[in-house]
Amino acid sequence: MDGKILIVEDESLVAMEIESALKKSNFDTCAVVDSGEEALDIVSKCQPDLILMDIYLDGQINGIEACKKIKDKHNIPVIFLTAYSDKKTMKEALDCMPDGYLIKPFRRAELYASIQMILQKKRNENIKIPICSKSFYDREKHLIINEKEEIKLTKKETQFLELLLKNRGKIVTFETIEFELWPNKSVSETTRRTLIHRLRNKISKDCFKTIIGVGCILE
Repeated sequence: MDGKILIVEDESLVAMEIESALKKSNFDTCAVVDSGEEALDIVSKCQPDLILMDIYLDGQINGIEACKKIKDKHNIPVIFLTAYSDKKTMKEALDCMPDGYLIKPFRRAELYASIQMILQKKRNENIKIPICSKSFYDREKHLIINEKEEIKLTKKETQFLELLLKNRGKIVTFETIEFELWPNKSVSETTRRTLIHRLRNKISKDCFKTIIGVGCILE
């Protein structure tokens, strides 16, 4: 399959048509839901590569609010599907910074093209991720690339870096680090300190900060 997609659409016939179209184009629909509440509930379990989101949904949370909440917690692209193209709707939708916007009724070719472009962009972004000045993280090879030097990461260092990237710009507490990296056992402060010290030396002290008694932040 080319990508895993979550469909959020409260018109059942439209949802069925989209799901059928995606299947014919070798996309995997991980779930079909009809409300913003359901979308928020299932997104962590489904872990889609992309979300097709109707703007006006049944329930208390519309597509725009659901999009904002999802983008606040997950790095998942969203394409809005709507029958409305007025300025008010467009302005509200753009506040969520969607990755695409399709006006109903749209052609299958338009849907395919939008999905393919966004997923390809996401794949390209996920291969080499900027860390600091002249420093990149190669997600496929688990390497830090500092100019021409390649530095291999251990499994735990990779997990730690992924956690920092997921929360970039935010402090990740020591408690969170221990819970996420060693979920089934307690670890000593020395073990945690050693891991932080190793990764900090491999990345850069300029963008990887340790806040004493609190946690770490990747700026």
